[in-house]
Amino acid sequence: MNKKSILAAGMAVAMCLSPMQYAMASEGTADSVTIGVSVDWSDISPFGTVSNGRTAVRYTFYEYMAVRKDFGAELEDMELECAKEITKVDDLTYDVEMYDYITDSEGNAITAADYAWAATEMKETGNYEKINSYLDSVTAIDDYTVEIKLTDNPLGTIEYILDVVPVISQAAYEASGDGMATKPVTTAAYSVENMIAGSTLTLVKNENYWQTDDSVRSVVSTQNVDTITYKVVTEATQMATALQTGEIDVAHYMDTSVISSFYADGTATSGYQVEELNSNVMYSILPSMSENSILSQSVELREAIYYAIDASSCMIAATGGYGTTLSAMANPLSGDYDDAWDERDYYEYNVETAQEKLAESGVDVSGVTLKILTLPTNNLDKVAQVIQAELLQIGINSEIVAVEDALYQTYKLDDTQFDLILDIKGTDDYVTFPWSLLFDNRSFDGGVTANFIADDELQSLLETVLSPDTHSEETVDAFESYLEENAYCYGLYTGNVYVIAREGVISSFDYMKGSYLLPGCCVYE
Repeated sequence: MNKKSILAAGMAVAMCLSPMQYAMASEGTADSVTIGVSVDWSDISPFGTVSNGRTAVRYTFYEYMAVRKDFGAELEDMELECAKEITKVDDLTYDVEMYDYITDSEGNAITAADYAWAATEMKETGNYEKINSYLDSVTAIDDYTVEIKLTDNPLGTIEYILDVVPVISQAAYEASGDGMATKPVTTAAYSVENMIAGSTLTLVKNENYWQTDDSVRSVVSTQNVDTITYKVVTEATQMATALQTGEIDVAHYMDTSVISSFYADGTATSGYQVEELNSNVMYSILPSMSENSILSQSVELREAIYYAIDASSCMIAATGGYGTTLSAMANPLSGDYDDAWDERDYYEYNVETAQEKLAESGVDVSGVTLKILTLPTNNLDKVAQVIQAELLQIGINSEIVAVEDALYQTYKLDDTQFDLILDIKGTDDYVTFPWSLLFDNRSFDGGVTANFIADDELQSLLETVLSPDTHSEETVDAFESYLEENAYCYGLYTGNVYVIAREGVISSFDYMKGSYLLPGCCVYE
């Protein structure tokens, strides 16, 4: 590939893109593709609310200064789209030079003033937490350069802003009459032709796409299909039927309750192709470290509980077996995940070891009934039942407290309401993202964590790993190791997600962030 560069702190970091890619892809093009999606995008306006449905489609018809095509990509590894060059001026300031020939699908020229306006508008909506918290200002310093100033720069902040603020024309937005709610005018390789809320979204190839220089064109802007139609199919059996009858070419994602017609014993059935992807959501156990819980009395007691729980059984109860057990309090999809964790014993199910740990703890559990707090969704009530039965094997009684979300959120903050909590956390990029949500004592009353840990060393390790200046493989491992040494939590499993296509449609799939299909970048039969 010819080089595109990001300048970080005065040093150029090369990013490459093959000039042959587009010629090769032209042999794998198609007239149209229809994709079934299981969740509605809800809002396709440029500053709309965050949702899985929106994320699944937005990269096809919006462009950004740069995008994190790979999950958790750092600044130097991002795909440049509208940015020609990015310079880190200091820890809180970045200058972004745009191409000086960007136009949208209606021919409007895009300048730095448009981008500064868009960033300000996005902040004012209040829909984007990291922008609300950390973006100070975006200012046009000449016709094609903007200055981005941050109030603080936690890990992943500048990458997030570059990847989420759309490049659009202020004039086109104001002329749309509805804030581009139904037909955004954008600079992307595909344009919105028609949108019916809750039903279909039709995109067409932008024949006058502004970036004609393939040597610097973003790989995300490939145009291998002329028309892309997304259809909302929320009911699992209807999605399966739509795929079987040819109403859709691709299901993104297929509910595992109906997957057996397309995927069995790890193999796609005749007539279909199956892509198994990791989910960005992980499920874990948090023990209460409050003095009101017996679990705060002993590391060995907590270890006994973890060894008594079979993560595989929990995963099967929740996903029907379409998932992955964890080897750390971390999702393997994360950009800074340490593969070495997969080679160790991470509380591997062993009743004998559990009994030994319980004896070592010296804690008398007779007459004690642990409270397991959970939601009755995502099959977590079934997971709680598995845990309850397995704890009985080592003589620990428990009761399941399954409550709806509103009460669950209240109970999580009350140290009298649980001993163990089944927790759900997603991640935007790094293993540190859920860690920051669970273990940063600055976010909770009383200087404790989500599960009432009061530990200055834990906080110090966390602040070190959250800082871009000290985030490294070593500091990531140090924090995760400390969690394990103290048995402060137990990562159980993550569910897999499945993209299923009719055979003969796509020969090579391509994704944004490892999860979201990029139809324009796929290679077709």
